[in-house]
Amino acid sequence: MTRTLHVHYIVPSRYDDDGYVHRYWRGVVPSNSLMCLKSLTEDVGSRGELGPEVDVSVSVFDDCVQRPPLKRIIREHRRGKHRVVVGLVGVQSNQFARAADLALELRAAGVPVLIGGFHVSGILAMFDEPTHEVQRVLDAGVTLVKGEVEAPGMMAELLRDALDDRLQPVYAASEPPDLANAPVPRPDKQYLSRFLLKNMATLDTSRGCPFGCSFCTIINVQGRRMRCRSAEAILESIRENYTEGVTQYFFTDDNMSRSHAWEDLFDGMAQLRAEGMNLHFMMQVDTQAYRLPGFVKKAESAGCDTVFVGMETVNPDNLEATGKRQNDAEAYAAMVETWHKAGVRVHVGYIIGLPFDTQESVIRDVELLRDHVQVDEASFFMLTPLPGSQDHYEMHQQGVPIDADVNNYESTHETFRHPNFAPGSWRDTFHAAWKDFYSPENVVNILLRAPRKAYWPLFWTSLWYRWSGVFVRTHPMGTGLFRLKDRKARRPEFPRENVFQYGWRRIKDLAWGTKVYAQLFLEFQEIWMLTRKPDDPRWATLADLRTRWATARQQVMESDLKGRCDVAAQEVRNMLATASERLHALSQERPTIGKQTCKAIQHKAQEVDAYLRSFDMQAPSWATVVSAQQYISNSLLSGYEEVAIHYVARRRQLNEYRKNLLTQLRKGRILSLDLTQAVKLVYLETMLAIRFWVTALTHGV
Repeated sequence: MTRTLHVHYIVPSRYDDDGYVHRYWRGVVPSNSLMCLKSLTEDVGSRGELGPEVDVSVSVFDDCVQRPPLKRIIREHRRGKHRVVVGLVGVQSNQFARAADLALELRAAGVPVLIGGFHVSGILAMFDEPTHEVQRVLDAGVTLVKGEVEAPGMMAELLRDALDDRLQPVYAASEPPDLANAPVPRPDKQYLSRFLLKNMATLDTSRGCPFGCSFCTIINVQGRRMRCRSAEAILESIRENYTEGVTQYFFTDDNMSRSHAWEDLFDGMAQLRAEGMNLHFMMQVDTQAYRLPGFVKKAESAGCDTVFVGMETVNPDNLEATGKRQNDAEAYAAMVETWHKAGVRVHVGYIIGLPFDTQESVIRDVELLRDHVQVDEASFFMLTPLPGSQDHYEMHQQGVPIDADVNNYESTHETFRHPNFAPGSWRDTFHAAWKDFYSPENVVNILLRAPRKAYWPLFWTSLWYRWSGVFVRTHPMGTGLFRLKDRKARRPEFPRENVFQYGWRRIKDLAWGTKVYAQLFLEFQEIWMLTRKPDDPRWATLADLRTRWATARQQVMESDLKGRCDVAAQEVRNMLATASERLHALSQERPTIGKQTCKAIQHKAQEVDAYLRSFDMQAPSWATVVSAQQYISNSLLSGYEEVAIHYVARRRQLNEYRKNLLTQLRKGRILSLDLTQAVKLVYLETMLAIRFWVTALTHGV
């Protein structure tokens, strides 16, 4: 008699501060853990490891982009036609509260449930006894899975026990398994359809990390010995996936540069590209990867377009304090430049709240990251003592008070009292870092220095990161497009709102979202205007001036720290002299940029000359340096943009008119409105919008 085991795998989401599940119409990054478990389970079933008369079927659900069908699963279990088991997979600490609520609801109906992932594995690896939130689900009959289920026979044992209704409270892998013969996770087309990039899949080619960073959970959960999948098996999978439309990958290895298989994998992907496969990927590496012989060159040939680098901080004292001694802060700029020469974008992970951080030092460090190191993208995280890390263990041993709500462990909350920050100021500083790095000014600088093939990817990424990091205040990889809030899917600790309360909440959400989307549209329309023609001498001059000003700002900041007003004044003067020289030279480009534009630029150059003469007549002081900095930012650069690129001037005039119009409306001055100007505003806005969208949709998609 044939028996059937139906396995439902669910990746849980997490709750927001109002208790609602983070769920979106379209997600950003599909779960690698979900595909790993699906592929491994199907492999066990196809091999007949549960017996010749046992069928295994697998369903996958992602709580971040769909509502898990708990009621359907419960009905299926109660019908009893076949065995049902639910696995909550890849559960990070910030997802555990949501995972526990799903598990308890299923257990109340008698459904067998397993929970695995970093939170459970980290707690069981570091402590002799489970913490209270873990013990709570154990007491409800939930099975915990510690470690990686690719361990020999472990998945078959789990499924067999689920089939026979004899699941144990805890299963633990004795040691990190070899991955050479483990099945390569295959993407699910139906699952990928729920994400913005339907042609992108996630894949781990190796696990583990040889370094010993105190804030990291990898080394205590997956070990410090690198273990790799077979390069041949990965390449075979990539080839097969390509026929299904998968052309992009995010290799989720925590440090791919230390994988023993990287060279064979890169060579194989380069060969696939030579055969005509348009493959691209993003990978995670350490700051020293660029020094490995051949690594950067072969990554470029293999189709790498972005590296995520664990930079963490530019402060050498913080690197020493966290055990990240492999990082060399003084070599960061050289590292970024090496990747840039290969045409690879550099995205860094940056932690705020390390031992030597203060509100003032973070501001300076982000400016250094922005203006000197000049990375393309940055993800900021608040230092969080994640269960499974050495930081968490030591805080627990020392009795340091830490947040008991693991839902807050997503690196955007103050989970412990930082000695260098007043309550609330740490989080404010964290948000200020996002706002500073993804300011329109810095986005323009990033795009002006970007190679043309990277322009549109960087444009859309910067827009996405400004929206999520600055306005939504959620990490861009943990968010999605168009928030969905299920009224009934609220955390049990919060009261369920009635239909009217919930409706009013959603109306406010819609109004806020509309305002933010409009602001972003106008901001990035202007950013596009300022960056769209890098080969035109007007835009090339703007790029030169902005690059020079970024360097000058950094030098002024360093002079301020050293108390060298004379050096700061000289740096500002050099900037003014450079601007004068560039503008005078550009004003002679009449055949290229037109007579009227040249004349306007010449007037601007003369204005700069006059300011420079006035500056030279004053004795160096911090007051004159500050005044000159304001002039350069608010008048020189901004004024040049408006005279050299007339659409920018028009855009800013419309912005000012709209601001005044809204002010009049708020004050009730309806009769004083100039309807002619309003009609003109609508017409010009429409024309600019059409021009922007036509370009974006024809060149940027």
